Amino acid sequence: MKKSLFLSAIAFFGMMAATSCGNKAENNVCEDTVVVSIDSVVANPEAYMNDTITVEGVVSHLCAHGGRKAFLLGSDENVMIRCEATPEMGGAFPQESVHKPMQVTGVVVESRLGEEEVKQIEAQHAEQVKMIAEQAGAEQAAAVDQAATGCETERKAQGQGDIDSFAAQMADYRARIAERSEKEGKPYLSTYYIIAYSYDILSE
Repeated sequence: MKKSLFLSAIAFFGMMAATSCGNKAENNVCEDTVVVSIDSVVANPEAYMNDTITVEGVVSHLCAHGGRKAFLLGSDENVMIRCEATPEMGGAFPQESVHKPMQVTGVVVESRLGEEEVKQIEAQHAEQVKMIAEQAGAEQAAAVDQAATGCETERKAQGQGDIDSFAAQMADYRARIAERSEKEGKPYLSTYYIIAYSYDILSE
């Protein structure tokens, strides 16, 4: 219910933004839109939490599952932010946007990863390995068991670009959670991303 209300609010704000642009096409942003740099958002995401902003950057990667996630680069390849498509904007970013500059307008949100979430990831991974063992054999299952989860770009966005095994990923999560808990009293990791309601592929 909360998710539906949240997405309805995004759709409302998207409609208002389109109206203020003179009823431009759904996936276009206003020419006079103030663009927030990706570097600024990545450096201080809490300052933009729950705000509707527009960012601009080159699309380095689209997720393999229908283009629902687009990763926009900031000043260099180590600075990026994930944008997630919503049904209100068509449910996916187009494949032709890869390696092209794009503006995205949406709401900055936070996801949290604590010990319980890590355990859930481990349980899901174990179930997947078990299923592969039954269907494809022990050798294939062992390969999956050792491999890191998620695409390389998403791991890089999470600060795990140099980690290439599942066990190392989980260990890294736990070490960083413990470090943040000790320093800030927050026993979880925060990932900030943009729930997008409009986009515009820019001319190069």
